[in-house]
Amino acid sequence: MRAARKALREVIRADLPAAHFGLGIVVVAAVLVSLGAGPAGGALVAGVFGLLFVGALGVMLLRGVRGLEAGRRAYLFTFGWANWV
Repeated sequence: MRAARKALREVIRADLPAAHFGLGIVVVAAVLVSLGAGPAGGALVAGVFGLLFVGALGVMLLRGVRGLEAGRRAYLFTFGWANWV
């Protein structure tokens, strides 16, 4: 069981370069949406990801993770999905 969990963690592990790429995708998507649907649409896309980050940061702080590590974990949670793109 322990080996299976370790293998699964390695497969779904996100790293900082993938999270940076995810942030770039969100920025490009927000700009494209704002060009097509107006500034309110772009702000909505950026705002949703901003709220997701703040929520993840709040969860990390409630779990007892402090400082830069809490920010890094919230950042990876919010934008680390680009690892699968």
